[in-house]
Amino acid sequence: MSGPVQAGGHSPATDNAPPHDPAPENAGPPNTATRNPAPGNPAPGNAAGPAGRVARAADTLRLVGRVAALSLHRPRRPDGRWDAFWRGVAHGSLREPIIWDAAPGTGNEEIRHHLQTMAALMDTSLPVVDLGCGNGALSGRLAGIFPSVVGVDVSPEAVAAAHAAHARIPDLSFRSLDATQPEAAAGLARELGDANVFVRGVFHVLSRRRQARLAASAEALLGARGRIYLVETNVPGSALSYLRGLGATGERIPGPLRQAITTLPKPGHFGAAQRARVFPARRWTLLAEGPAILKTVPMEPGGPPGSIPAYWAVLAPRLQTSGNHTSGKVSTRW
Repeated sequence: MSGPVQAGGHSPATDNAPPHDPAPENAGPPNTATRNPAPGNPAPGNAAGPAGRVARAADTLRLVGRVAALSLHRPRRPDGRWDAFWRGVAHGSLREPIIWDAAPGTGNEEIRHHLQTMAALMDTSLPVVDLGCGNGALSGRLAGIFPSVVGVDVSPEAVAAAHAAHARIPDLSFRSLDATQPEAAAGLARELGDANVFVRGVFHVLSRRRQARLAASAEALLGARGRIYLVETNVPGSALSYLRGLGATGERIPGPLRQAITTLPKPGHFGAAQRARVFPARRWTLLAEGPAILKTVPMEPGGPPGSIPAYWAVLAPRLQTSGNHTSGKVSTRW
């Protein structure tokens, strides 16, 4: 999750995320890793009865206070957040693991699902653009099924890190570009021709205005044959549900999560309802959608990876005709 890039995974490009939309329809199957605090950090007040409810409420107030205090450190300029974050990672001032980078091997099932779905529903003879590529961790995986990959991120620091980490992978390149500016995406579209688009964890941190702009940029990049695959955080409930699901309590917030709160935009919902708003049926054909689970780094040293309920979808511009694939007039729910 990097940012949108202005196009990120990846690091999203962003201004403040909008108020949370209603709880998502496709949050996926129940997952205890996303509903309960991390092992060893049980939430106070789990006991039944008035005393438990009082303890829970008190813990919630403490957690809200901790989050508010941490949020004061965020850079004010949305675009500056991402460059400041990646600069801190590169220079060692941000030492916690990057929350969305699953430890080696732990995110294979998630990534395998992404790749298999794209291979089935996209024209893989086309290049792919990874919008919000961050440090390029997923861009490198995309190179296994597409002839060329262009990772795009709003942060020059992220792009520099991606170049350094993946310099030896052929037909994989990176550039800094604000993909919430459709004119910038149009320039890349003229250079590449028709292309597919991959987005992981970008739309949910954008304002509604920037969500619409990023969708317009994606439409320009797709041309007549490309398709977009998106996967986004879609946690049921409030922001506190998200935090508690990753082990936060009023007494303690795990290091990777604390670092994200201090430096990055607030996460939001992006499920079927939000997708329908950003990609309206008059302009887009929904080809497939479903629930997913995003894997994070362990919240505690030696612990299991975190899991975040998510939503994925594959779409094509309404008038698209797709080489070897059908244009998909009927949506498929997986």
